[in-house]
Amino acid sequence: MGDYFQTVVDRDATEAEAAPLAARVVAWLVAEGVIGPDRTEPALGRGPGYPPGPRVREAVDSSGWGEPWQGGPLHVDVTRTVFDAGQYADPSSARCPRCERDIAFHDRALQGIPGAWDPFSEAIEDWEAGVDALVRCAHCEASSPLVDWTGMGHCFAFGALGFTFWGWPDLTRSFLAEFDRRLDGHRTAVVSGKI
Repeated sequence: MGDYFQTVVDRDATEAEAAPLAARVVAWLVAEGVIGPDRTEPALGRGPGYPPGPRVREAVDSSGWGEPWQGGPLHVDVTRTVFDAGQYADPSSARCPRCERDIAFHDRALQGIPGAWDPFSEAIEDWEAGVDALVRCAHCEASSPLVDWTGMGHCFAFGALGFTFWGWPDLTRSFLAEFDRRLDGHRTAVVSGKI
């Protein structure tokens, strides 16, 4: 059992900015009819979320989904969080923000490379503890903040603001582009998976 989800993560919002920015984005989503105005639907152990609104289909690609399609709630996180893909949180690599080379976590036979994930695992623990989380690149040896590393597919993102859409078809590119604009042009990542 379980449910599929997509989370749009603001990688730049600080904890102080998260709640006001979330309120502004939620107001926009309500005004556009993408979500309903009141948090009424439970979101898989996370408390109530916003139900889909009357114009939700304008934000998603529902082709291939059976009729009638009914999505789950939108849940908003406004605290420092490690957003992961649940059952699918197994990235193949990560890209260094300094030298832009990939650190592989699996070899060509898809076997785990011993020790490759360790620096990231330690940085994730630091992130969850609320301290600076740095990862040292095995190629250029520079240390960079965990939030600056990319290329982990849709498996991990780190931030203080996340919008999780439960049971929705893929969000459209145009909707995601407008979402980014509403987040003041902050860097975003989309994490998708199942729990």
